[in-house]
Amino acid sequence: MDEWIDSQWLAGHIESPGSDSIATAVASLIASGRIGKGARLPTVRDFARGLGISASTVAAAWNTLRGKGLIETRRRGGTVVLGKGAEPPGISLPPRQWLDPVDVVWACVDLSRASADPALQPDLGPALNAGLQVDHLHAAEKEHMIDALRNAVAPTWPCPPQAWTTAGGGTEGMLLALQASTRPGDRIAIEEPTSPRLLGLLELLKVEAIPVACDRHGPLPAALQAALLHKPRAFLFQLRAQMPTGSALSLERRDTLALVLEQHPEVVILEDDHMGTVSTAPAYSLSEKLPDRTLLVRAYCRAFGVDLRTSVLGGAARLVQAIENYRSDRVAMTSRIFQGALAFLLTDPTAKATLEHARARYAHRRQALAQALGEHGFEIEEGTGLALWVPVADETAAIVSLASQGVVLGSGSHCFIGTGQQPYLRVAISRLPDDVSQIRLLADTIAKGVNRPRREAFD
Repeated sequence: MDEWIDSQWLAGHIESPGSDSIATAVASLIASGRIGKGARLPTVRDFARGLGISASTVAAAWNTLRGKGLIETRRRGGTVVLGKGAEPPGISLPPRQWLDPVDVVWACVDLSRASADPALQPDLGPALNAGLQVDHLHAAEKEHMIDALRNAVAPTWPCPPQAWTTAGGGTEGMLLALQASTRPGDRIAIEEPTSPRLLGLLELLKVEAIPVACDRHGPLPAALQAALLHKPRAFLFQLRAQMPTGSALSLERRDTLALVLEQHPEVVILEDDHMGTVSTAPAYSLSEKLPDRTLLVRAYCRAFGVDLRTSVLGGAARLVQAIENYRSDRVAMTSRIFQGALAFLLTDPTAKATLEHARARYAHRRQALAQALGEHGFEIEEGTGLALWVPVADETAAIVSLASQGVVLGSGSHCFIGTGQQPYLRVAISRLPDDVSQIRLLADTIAKGVNRPRREAFD
């Protein structure tokens, strides 16, 4: 009997809810062999329900894959994968012989998702036990942020905020921040390139994105000034460990951006700190300069695991109040147990030592791969975070070439608002080994895949 692909498993490999993103992710899984020939994809309705999107979006993705000859929809047999031998028009898959036998160690490695390494995260048992000891457990009254968590977070915050609150994971926290500060049809200035996760939220909320070019010090003041001419409701950017470039806002750049934003008092400032305390870069927040309209959203999933889904939001009182009103109307509150567990992890000596070890390991892996790729001629800027931003000549050809060998990389085009940008790859470093020789082997593999000419170039 043919294998049915689990809908939740497949949804976990989708970066953003657009049809192009879905088609690209499924094509990469097919090309890498992780979805085999004859496998049956979920029905359009089931998969759409699992992703929380419209069936028409999934249908459009399936049509794209069908047009490339990767899948076939049968009357009673569902949608079936035809196999990785089918090639998208205009793209020639390279012969598998170019991969040296020693390189097989990297087969079936997914380097497109910059998720945390579970081996570097602390044991949650003691933390959850501590969470069960919090005051007012099971009380009917809502506590959007318990005192223990506020006391644990305060020393780590860039500056004292006007108000605090909590949410689920970092994505939920930013979603709430956007809902509190924008309405459908509004415009929002956002750094470019940026995280597909943030662009997906703007698409979900039907907010128009206005790009703001950035460099390794953060958003460019002149680019922000130009974007503000479009009268955006808010300005959204990542504070540090920027996805995908790894940049961090410098102190000097923060002060310059504050001067620009002082001239536009109607603009709300939303800061995304998705890597939080795992980052080695300092957090220079605009809330120190513009406290009445800045909100910082800090996630802890990469530090302590996705199952401890608690983020902290601190900043302008009016924005925090709007978020709490919104959640209260929906009878929502972050679990006191999770809040207490997070407070424990931020103060427990063993958990803090584990966090320090994780920072060092991620920095080592990033530096080792960046150096190895640099020796192959790739220009990679310094930074922090869990991904490298790698310029290439042909993004699609590089992704397909490496996927055919089982190495799955992220698409740079998904990080841009428009089209026609320089092609890039995103290479996640979080799951790399600490062995430098193995990391150098990966760099060799990437270089071979990226630089291999497409066959039609010789036609």
